[in-house]
Amino acid sequence: MRKLEDLIERNNIFINPPVNSKDDLFKFFVDILFKRKIINDKEAILKELIEREKKGSTGIGNSVAIPHLRVRGIKDIYIFVALLREGIDFDSIDGKPVRLIFLILAPEEKQKEYLSLLSNIAVLLRNEDFLNKILKCEDASSLISLFVKREKENFYEKNRKMIWFILSIVFIFLIFSFTFGHLKVPDVELARTQGLLKFNENEWIRKQIISSTIFFATVIGTLLFWQFRVAFATIGLGILLISGTMDIVSAVEFMSIPTILFIISMMMIISWLEEMGLFDFLISNVLKKVGAKPRVVFIILIFISVLLGGLTGEVTGIIVVSTLALSLCSTLGLDPFPFIISLVFATNLGSALTLVGNPIGVYIAFSSGLTIEDFFRWATPVSLFLTVFMSFFLLFIFRKKIPKDINGADLKFSPYEKVAEKGKLKIGGIIFLIILILIGFSGRIDNLLHLLPNTILVAIPITFAGFIIFYEKSYGKIIFKEGVDWWTIIFFMFLFANAACLEYTGVTTKLAFSFLNISEKFSLPFLPEDLKIITTALVIITSFTGLASGFVDNLPIIAALVPLVKTIQAMGFKYSSILWWGLLFGGCFGGNLTMIGSSANIVAISLYEKSEGKTIGFQRWFKYGVPVVFLSIIFSILLLIIQIRWAK
Repeated sequence: MRKLEDLIERNNIFINPPVNSKDDLFKFFVDILFKRKIINDKEAILKELIEREKKGSTGIGNSVAIPHLRVRGIKDIYIFVALLREGIDFDSIDGKPVRLIFLILAPEEKQKEYLSLLSNIAVLLRNEDFLNKILKCEDASSLISLFVKREKENFYEKNRKMIWFILSIVFIFLIFSFTFGHLKVPDVELARTQGLLKFNENEWIRKQIISSTIFFATVIGTLLFWQFRVAFATIGLGILLISGTMDIVSAVEFMSIPTILFIISMMMIISWLEEMGLFDFLISNVLKKVGAKPRVVFIILIFISVLLGGLTGEVTGIIVVSTLALSLCSTLGLDPFPFIISLVFATNLGSALTLVGNPIGVYIAFSSGLTIEDFFRWATPVSLFLTVFMSFFLLFIFRKKIPKDINGADLKFSPYEKVAEKGKLKIGGIIFLIILILIGFSGRIDNLLHLLPNTILVAIPITFAGFIIFYEKSYGKIIFKEGVDWWTIIFFMFLFANAACLEYTGVTTKLAFSFLNISEKFSLPFLPEDLKIITTALVIITSFTGLASGFVDNLPIIAALVPLVKTIQAMGFKYSSILWWGLLFGGCFGGNLTMIGSSANIVAISLYEKSEGKTIGFQRWFKYGVPVVFLSIIFSILLLIIQIRWAK
């Protein structure tokens, strides 16, 4: 059986061929095959390729497609590769455009080798690291060298992620077995009155070891195999149930269904508004009136990023403003890097502006009972203050690359360019405004109708999502299916259940006592006695969350710490509600530290790469991310400490 590297020839690899669709690509390949006399009837082969796609797309997801045919008359197996800078629609299973295409043609008598190659390529391209390296190739030689290097890798090199994952699980299991066997809930009045001493019993210690190991295995698996994160969260929950660590009723309760319903509904609504072009329309109108004044536009885009990040979510916000910023820089001949990285920073700052800006805000709200008005009181002022400060700080840093004016330049923004139906645009704008107003007053409506906290917060988006489905008729089903990131939703549900199990089994109770003991021993000496412990805890939690969120997705970090804060609050510590805001600011602002710190960062870099044909390196990002995160965390902690006596 021949190796894959022996079948991929340099002259069969095409970097960015002139194709704009799936049919264009097939015609391109067929023309090459005919010119090289590999096939005799190009019309027949083209028809077969198209018919094969009708039976089921060969787009396997993650920007990859593997069209394949068995062809009579050809003498050997042929592999052709196309690597595109801009993706084309391939009806892939994940609905995403395709950039990497492997065309495989084989004679009928070599079916066994053909099927083996097809399987090997599919498995190989599911390796996220390997695929990312291929997508960054700029010529045929570098692409071939990747396959040659891959073939020469030994067992460890090919499976090092899984090996490290297994070793990590064994290590953390041993650590937790030792830790929870020796870590005890102290025999104090608080522990006795609340029945917390039961967590020192052997049965609960067993559950603590299992729940901690499962949660951290889920987090590590998510980091190493992000593409398959749902699998780790699902397996983890299954083990918790099978082992009796958690019962099914508790598992459903811990999934935080109100949080999930809110996120699903808002995803649908925002997707619908984005599809009709509402956000592009509003921003284009603003930029059109400003004119060719880069610094003014820079400041305006930053504030728009913050508002969109807080009202629509970080991903939607960054897509809209980054697309416009890239167009602006292209028109004015400016380097887009200062704009893109600054807009990412602003979007992450804005994601803490309101309850709806970031999934961690929603999760914290429903876990703590905080309302949208609490966010307006505590989160909005801090987010706005940092926005004002950072906008001028970033403008100062990039002052040499962003001129005041550009004479003779004309910003040609057409507000209606991406608007399909003007009439629907008005309806969408009115609905969005009504939703924002009702969400803003949701706490007061809860009180007026004598409802449980945050009932209206969930009910409003659910109701309007249903209205949109009915209004759009058959298209409403498409919005429900494609407008919601169901993969992420399932991950959230199972991750929430896994994390809440830490509280259920007493893990966070033991950690809370230890954490408060550390905070007491190392408390800040210059503070009044009643503020020392909680203020020290605030500094530790905010700083740790901010640092960790720069390298790890913030949701697992927050999911692990929410039960800890709940336990501290349940102990009756004065002003302990301030810790929720430390979690929020650390999780949102820390995402600016590195290029992988948040979803907004990754999306913006992807748009930048497609536009400029180059990426933003880790060191270049880190150079600006460090001061931005450091100042954001320091100021947010100081602003919270100033207000701590107003906390509950």
